[in-house]
Amino acid sequence: MPLHVLLCDSPDEVGRLQYQLLRAGTDAMVDVANDAYQAVDSATRIMPDVVVCELTMDGLSGAEFVRRLRAASGLSRIIAWTWERDPERIAEALEAGVAGYLLKDDGPPEVVQAIVAAPAGGITLSPAVAELVGGELSRISNDGRSVRAELEHVRESVSQGTSAKADFLANISHELRTPVTVAKGIAHVLRNPSVSEDERGEFLEQLGASLDKLMGIVDEIITMAELERGTFRLELAEVDLTPLLRHAVVEVGERYEAVPIEAQIAGRLVAVADGARIASVVTELLDNACRYSPPGGIVELRGRVLDEGVVVTVIDRGEGLHRAVATQSFQEPFSTGEGVLRKEKSGVGVGLHLARQVIVEHGGILWTDPLPGGGTRASFCIPAAQGPAASVVAEPPADVA
Repeated sequence: MPLHVLLCDSPDEVGRLQYQLLRAGTDAMVDVANDAYQAVDSATRIMPDVVVCELTMDGLSGAEFVRRLRAASGLSRIIAWTWERDPERIAEALEAGVAGYLLKDDGPPEVVQAIVAAPAGGITLSPAVAELVGGELSRISNDGRSVRAELEHVRESVSQGTSAKADFLANISHELRTPVTVAKGIAHVLRNPSVSEDERGEFLEQLGASLDKLMGIVDEIITMAELERGTFRLELAEVDLTPLLRHAVVEVGERYEAVPIEAQIAGRLVAVADGARIASVVTELLDNACRYSPPGGIVELRGRVLDEGVVVTVIDRGEGLHRAVATQSFQEPFSTGEGVLRKEKSGVGVGLHLARQVIVEHGGILWTDPLPGGGTRASFCIPAAQGPAASVVAEPPADVA
């Protein structure tokens, strides 16, 4: 019994296929349609065994054309012989149910072989189509691996973020407990009318120090929140940093009387800066250096003007800050480099991270280096003021320790 074949293509392409069917001696009865809607109508009426169609015709095209043909012709086998070589469109046509997909470059003989094989359930993909589909599958597989790797990275980041949050909560509770306990104890004592005026003054001084520490922690956290939200603002002006550095030496020196601070500061260090913010950075670096220095270990503070800008350096001879810990502190707030359960030093852990962020906001850089003989050198550089103020000759270094 002859095959009933419906050819849907341009007149020239239909003629090529008809000629090849005759030349191959295929026992076939052929109907022709030159547009997609005519093909669907013909498929409905004649129910052909095989439909050969171009998928890029006007009107219906691609996978939609295939679905309409299948709905119209029931059990007809559909072979795409087409110029469409996009892997995604090929995949859509295969999903829609074509029994064969060949490119026009393959030529009529291959199409005739597919026509003959189709009624028996054969599925034909030309080598070029198989290569295109294989390449697309390989790309999808690679993309899948990349997506899985990215998801794993996100999962690790979320896990680390959750862990960092838990560490922060434990750390902040650890840091807040001491000044809160001291403040509560002093408040209780001050309610006792028998406390002398001298003792009351000492207790009030201790209470003020505890409250100052609490306010410092709160201010750091508020500043971090402002940086995260993008609402952090600097009050930039030309400011001489020399008095600020000298004041930081005195302030930190009073906290760590057992650790001498040697200062070598130029007579004038005029920079474009928010003076209060830079003072807090210098105080943080000095506090870190003194905190991790042994009694009698000298901490150095240097301030000078270089071609790159105003450079401030703090050097200690203590335990030393490993590069990995410094990098973690720069990148992750609330990182102290110590386990909370074995903390021997004070500090919430936002200091170094916050200091770097403040310097970056000034258009500068902050970096740390472990020293070969032990200890750490922490430095930052911010833009110097332009004009006469920046060209003042620096005074000889002053030791204000």
